[in-house]
Amino acid sequence: MSDYSLDSVDAKLGEMLTNSSHMFDLSMSCLLGDTNLDSVKENLYSTDKLINELHRNVRRELILHSAVNSRNLDVPLLLAYMTMSKDIERIGDYCKNLFEIAETGNSFTKGDDLDYLISLRDNISGFIVSLQTCLSIDEESKVQELINSGAELGKEIDEKITSLLEDKLKVEFPVATTLFYRYLKRINLHIVNAATAIIMPVDKIDYIDE
Repeated sequence: MSDYSLDSVDAKLGEMLTNSSHMFDLSMSCLLGDTNLDSVKENLYSTDKLINELHRNVRRELILHSAVNSRNLDVPLLLAYMTMSKDIERIGDYCKNLFEIAETGNSFTKGDDLDYLISLRDNISGFIVSLQTCLSIDEESKVQELINSGAELGKEIDEKITSLLEDKLKVEFPVATTLFYRYLKRINLHIVNAATAIIMPVDKIDYIDE
């Protein structure tokens, strides 16, 4: 997806992903570990502000690029960068939502499904890292692998949400658990959507099943 004149945008997107990964790890450690909430809250929210500022910088650079290169403007490329930047920015927002679950006193450290939740955390954390790698190496097969893996995990999370809503899955904190899965689903979806922007035509970005 890289263009020599947009290298700084690539770098900023990579930095956004690094910060997103940090936020995700912090928020999940509060829900699946014994992390003190007060010790990470300021870090979490300040990191989100960094992501937001990088997102605005990406927008400004894309606008400047379009003005300077108006005669040879690659509009689909700019639109792809714009949608990718927004998807990455949204990851941080959902990490804050996860942290807010922990702030209400909910924790999943003692449930029978802790091992599964840890594996879910590890998968999504790995997807963020994979997206960053895909952005830098621009290898279509790797991007498609990430999209497919993310789509499969999304279906798995959907099944959990449906089971909770139909009261087929018994958990200690049903409301908090449903929100937890919902936010993970959104984070996973934004990762996949960002990946589609690397290899798919603009009209097919975000539409992995069509």
